[in-house]
Amino acid sequence: MALDNNIMDELGSARAPKSKRTKQVLKAVVKKVETAPEKPATPKKEENLLFTLVIVAVVILGIIGIVFGYTKDKLKEMKTGGNDVTKQLEQQVAELKQQLTTVTEKTDNLEKDNLNNKEIVLDLYEKSRKLPTEVVITDWTPITDEKLGFTMSYPATWEAVAPVAPAPVAEGEKVESVQMIYLQPIGVAEFANAITVKSDYADFAKMSLQDKLEVFQDLELIDSVSIKGGEMLYFLNADKDNNIVPTILILTKDNIYRATFNITNKKVSNYFEYRKNFEEIVRTFAVGEVKK
Repeated sequence: MALDNNIMDELGSARAPKSKRTKQVLKAVVKKVETAPEKPATPKKEENLLFTLVIVAVVILGIIGIVFGYTKDKLKEMKTGGNDVTKQLEQQVAELKQQLTTVTEKTDNLEKDNLNNKEIVLDLYEKSRKLPTEVVITDWTPITDEKLGFTMSYPATWEAVAPVAPAPVAEGEKVESVQMIYLQPIGVAEFANAITVKSDYADFAKMSLQDKLEVFQDLELIDSVSIKGGEMLYFLNADKDNNIVPTILILTKDNIYRATFNITNKKVSNYFEYRKNFEEIVRTFAVGEVKK
């Protein structure tokens, strides 16, 4: 009977109010659930995610294909149009080159014609030069060196200078017998020693004036002038380098003088002005007296 009572007590304990025990059991279950690891996604969810990614990839590839095709067509169109433009530009450049060549050829021809015309003009100028019949020498400076057998005058813009180099002397000629002066424009380097006047042709110096004229009768004179006690012969001489040198021979009873304009470059500035001065200066030549 006692055994039965114990059994009944246990059963009674089991049938006791459930509130406290139930809470304990629930807490244990919740704690177990919270600490339990997450279960991996089910295969079905993975398949759905993969399918979505495939769809997105296909859409992106489709968009890329459309853009690429459109761009390719535009590039092809631009390339075709670009080739046409390039061909047109190349044709225009070729035409311009041809026109430039033509213009250059015409310019060269004009330049040649111009040079030829200049040569013709210069030749006519040279052959048309004349010695002045009279020169106004007011305010001109006279040369009265006692060592010279002649006198000359030159304008205020000119000066007499010493020879740059010793005067050439003919074989057998005495140095002291050579009479020489150099004249040049003041401060003009291009015309240094522009005019030389010197005694020359010593072998013919003592001949009569008529005989001297016969010696030089074959010269191609561009002008001649009679002066007191002599004659001036104006001609174009060629030097050793074949440069044309305007030359005036002055034949006197006792001597022969050569006056030269030593500037051979006719393109230098003021050439014609100084060439005219040369003719005027030489025209003032006089033997043994000063012209005023």
